[in-house]
Amino acid sequence: MIPHTPLDNSSYAHGWSRIGFIILLFSLFVLCNVPEASEISVLPDQEENTAKSGPDNTVDQKNTAIPDEKTAALLRTRQEQLLLYDPAIEEEERLMESTVQLLDRDSAVRWLSSFVSARPLNCPVHSQQKWVEAILDAVERNRLPLCKEILALTATLISIESSFQVDPVAIDSSKGEDMASVLERAEAEFFQKFGPLLSIPPVPQLYALYKEKYYPRLCACRTEGDVEVLAKEIAEELKKDAERLPGVIRNAIYKELDKLANVVRTKGSMQLNFNRARTVMRERGEQFTDAELTKYMYTMKGGIDVGVAALRPMFVQYSGRYGSPGNLSWMFFVGMDYHYGPFSSRNMMEQVRIRDLSGRKIAVDGDFLRYDDSGNPVGKDSETMAAVLSIVPPSMRGEVLKSLLLEKDQQYIYTNVHRAIRDTHRENFGETPFAVIGELWMGESAQVKHGGNWKTRSYLNKLDKYLNSIPWDN
Repeated sequence: MIPHTPLDNSSYAHGWSRIGFIILLFSLFVLCNVPEASEISVLPDQEENTAKSGPDNTVDQKNTAIPDEKTAALLRTRQEQLLLYDPAIEEEERLMESTVQLLDRDSAVRWLSSFVSARPLNCPVHSQQKWVEAILDAVERNRLPLCKEILALTATLISIESSFQVDPVAIDSSKGEDMASVLERAEAEFFQKFGPLLSIPPVPQLYALYKEKYYPRLCACRTEGDVEVLAKEIAEELKKDAERLPGVIRNAIYKELDKLANVVRTKGSMQLNFNRARTVMRERGEQFTDAELTKYMYTMKGGIDVGVAALRPMFVQYSGRYGSPGNLSWMFFVGMDYHYGPFSSRNMMEQVRIRDLSGRKIAVDGDFLRYDDSGNPVGKDSETMAAVLSIVPPSMRGEVLKSLLLEKDQQYIYTNVHRAIRDTHRENFGETPFAVIGELWMGESAQVKHGGNWKTRSYLNKLDKYLNSIPWDN
């Protein structure tokens, strides 16, 4: 899946493992009589792009890496396809405004203030006015109408994701955890992976040296912002140490350092995945460097603004196309998709249809295509795409990729490919809902942060509880 969190919001817990791995690279390549660069073979990472040499491949680069030619072509195709459906998107905007419960600004302030500090949302009373104003400003900045639905959903997500904290705590101490216990699990994972190599001198000595220098500072981090600042500082120090290494080794280490520098993948009070934040700001026509966007997301107004920008496409489509006065069930799917990834619940339902029609056991995970670490589509066939190609008419196969490139957008449901899948499935299996509730596993990140794997059902239960606590009729 596209790396979207909060599914990945514990990824910073791998910071210590990342530091350990970099130290291991230093030790093996520098201090153990490393051979000439031409004799070294670095195993590629099967899940991530190979590091590129050159001045742009640094841990303090200001923007995301330039996509390769094939990816760039896919992105151009997506932009061309998006423009075809502008009238349908404009119609969604009109339908939305006829469905939601509109408020003027004064009424919006009074209504949101009447419950946002009560259980279960628990906005701090002393800063309630600032949070309410920031939410209203974000809604207006993202060209959404002031209405009960967007105000309540935004407040709910802020409460769930950060408990109304501009810079959320790194570790939830209420569960008996602290940074030291997280780092211990990360270190145990690191030793499990690289145990035999760690016994080779001088790896133990160098590892102990770096641990003495950085471990206490990591343990002292209280917020995610603290972790981010320290991770970037450590990455910069290690980068300087790596400058004297042979190019192939330096590139391998720079690759790891870039991950370390960006180890906090979700930011701000709404805990939006940073790749997604880049995308929604760019699509809104605003240009940020990574440093600028990070700083903006760690402000009260900025964190909410970027979060609402990410909510907007699902909110508009689900309310406009699937909502009706008095029926708020669509809001749950908007909140679910904020957590899982854009239009995941809608796309999971589509994958169920594709699975039924093709007879193939494809994953129902909300992703039709494969994506790289930056969230860009890659030119590799996916199981879902292969299944779609097996069920559409031959005359439509040339449209499949163009349509699936819109899976993270409102426009997908207007493609001929979707309509063919929907109509054929209806003829053979009957009517289906527009979206489906799914569960995803929190895997390795949760294992380090929480000591075990768990499903996202707990998030969905909380989302349901919070939305049902809202005084909709007041």
